[in-house]
Amino acid sequence: MSCNHCSTKFNFFHKEMGCSNCGLSFCSKCLKQKCKIPSKGSGEYHVCKLCYSKLASSTSSIQPNIISPPDIFLKTPDDPLPELLINFWLRRLENLENPAAPPITVYKQDAKIQALRSGLSPADQKLVDRLEKLKEDGKRPPPSESEIRERLANLKGENNYVEGPSRPLYTPDTRTDQQKADSLLDQFMNERDIELSHNPQEHIEARLATLREQGVRPNAGLYISNLHDSSDYGRGGAGREVPLEVDYEDALNEEQDGTSSPELPWCVLCNNDAKYRCLDCSGDLYCSECNIEAHKTLGDTDHNVIPYKQQ
Repeated sequence: MSCNHCSTKFNFFHKEMGCSNCGLSFCSKCLKQKCKIPSKGSGEYHVCKLCYSKLASSTSSIQPNIISPPDIFLKTPDDPLPELLINFWLRRLENLENPAAPPITVYKQDAKIQALRSGLSPADQKLVDRLEKLKEDGKRPPPSESEIRERLANLKGENNYVEGPSRPLYTPDTRTDQQKADSLLDQFMNERDIELSHNPQEHIEARLATLREQGVRPNAGLYISNLHDSSDYGRGGAGREVPLEVDYEDALNEEQDGTSSPELPWCVLCNNDAKYRCLDCSGDLYCSECNIEAHKTLGDTDHNVIPYKQQ
């Protein structure tokens, strides 16, 4: 912001000050005049040049206003007071001693509504009646809490609303400690059954057994029988026999050998017909262009490359 007189921006050397008369912002250099302001008492205040000239000219031209009192106060005690003035004072005294009752309020129809109805068609008169009814509805007291709850239940489709205390959110657990322990044990056993029924190790064993033509089902392993035969162990039973361990590596190697796809005579980069085989690149096949570009880009120019003959 800047000064309203010299347009200088306020800073450390030109601090912002306000005129005590007009309230505008001025810098400290433009607000050096002091003058008395009649509305603020007898003290002197900093004012701008315009206010200073106005106040200085007004104080010199102001003269005390001498107001003459009414003629009734200038009468001497010997002069009789007018009869009208005496009656006026008597009526005021009577009103102070016996104040009048509050006036009766009579409510009438709105004159604007009556003026609107005159000279209107029946359809327009219906609109005016609806407007008047809406105004009357706005003057009614606000609905109570029970009415609001009932309307909310109707909007939600819950017509079984009964006014009274609300139902508790959490019902108390009245079971005994033994019942709670039994329910926790049942929950644990059910979760354990679910985990064991989806054991990936047993699934791999079943697949390997199927490959070896043994025909073992996925869920016929030892861990399911041990889980549900706890009564046999309590009676002294030795449990079921443990199946022989499966050599996973041999089975996986056999599976890979049996399911390995035949070699395709295409370049591994562009799918064109292969012309060369690189023994140092795990036997990958390349065409003539990809062979030169790949080995030159990677700096493997010393690889052992032989011509490829399709079998």
